Amino acid sequence: MKKFSLFLHKWLGLVLSLWLLLVTITGTVLLYKNELLEIQYTQLQNQPTASQQQALDVLTSDAVNDKAAYSFIPTDLHPWIETIDDNGARHYFSHSGDLLLSRERYGDWISWFLEFHHHLLLNDFGEELQGIFGLLTLLIFITGIIKWWPKGKWGKRVIAVTLSKPKSKKWGQTLWQSHRTLGVILCLPMMLLVLTGVGMIYYQVFNTGLNALFPQQKSTSTDYQPIIERQNTAARDLDGTMETRIRELNKVMPEVRPVMVYHNSDRLRLKQPEEWHPNGRSYVTFYPNSSRIAEITDYRNETLGTQLSQMIYPLHIAYVGGTTYFSLAVVSGLALIWITVSGVWFWLWCKNKKKYSGRKKKHP
Repeated sequence: MKKFSLFLHKWLGLVLSLWLLLVTITGTVLLYKNELLEIQYTQLQNQPTASQQQALDVLTSDAVNDKAAYSFIPTDLHPWIETIDDNGARHYFSHSGDLLLSRERYGDWISWFLEFHHHLLLNDFGEELQGIFGLLTLLIFITGIIKWWPKGKWGKRVIAVTLSKPKSKKWGQTLWQSHRTLGVILCLPMMLLVLTGVGMIYYQVFNTGLNALFPQQKSTSTDYQPIIERQNTAARDLDGTMETRIRELNKVMPEVRPVMVYHNSDRLRLKQPEEWHPNGRSYVTFYPNSSRIAEITDYRNETLGTQLSQMIYPLHIAYVGGTTYFSLAVVSGLALIWITVSGVWFWLWCKNKKKYSGRKKKHP
């Protein structure tokens, strides 16, 4: 079993090493995306956070509404008034409606990093490859743990690292031990980052599986149908402006906060206070040119399995868990970079050592 695990671990690691290295680097860097945007684009620095009303005034203006496909109302994840058009370009506005910045898709290195991390620069096909490579990476973790698992007593020796310098006689030992030890100590957080990445790509599969395991629903779920009927009667003669719609929505769902505006579908994306997902997974749809509500999807009414599946994204981007989990995600990303580098380096070191030993035998 261990020999087969070693074989899989070694060759899968070598085959996926470049992909894993680049995806880990881009993912770790993107944890600081907003900070990097402010560094690169000084016009985004020191911008006062727009209120919900200020953001809606900007987003419903003709200059924005005619071009944007969807927009973000400022949150911690999207601190600016940000819109995305049909071509994937992002536009950032001040609280007074002034255009601060436009970023075309592939228009800067941050966008390249983002597209590579999500799609390998290959759109939908690249996303499928990401899912396959992610599953194989989970197999690398499992085979690595099997290979490492101590036969006898546990002790410091199973995670000890001998420090040495490159080109020294013990450098191969340092490479192997640091590769092993970081992999063991940070195995769970690294696997969680990979697993949640795979879960985002295969969201429907994960959602179906989690619903099969956890089909429970809250006994206190809200039946919105009679509430919507009463609201529609009261809002029959009201206009369909965004301000009026949100005022009517607050009567039906007072705790909810609008997060995204879908400009072409009379739809808002909402966030409940207890939701982990930074963009929320609740929705409201209005009838065209009206403040009458057509449909409500409330996160709190979903099954436990669906609610768990909606925690995948915030876990992957370290949005929850505060500074502790964010720091652990960063450390795990940096460790995975070294694990990839040290694994390939150790393989090359062993190969060169065998080659050198063979020459010594031929020419004693």
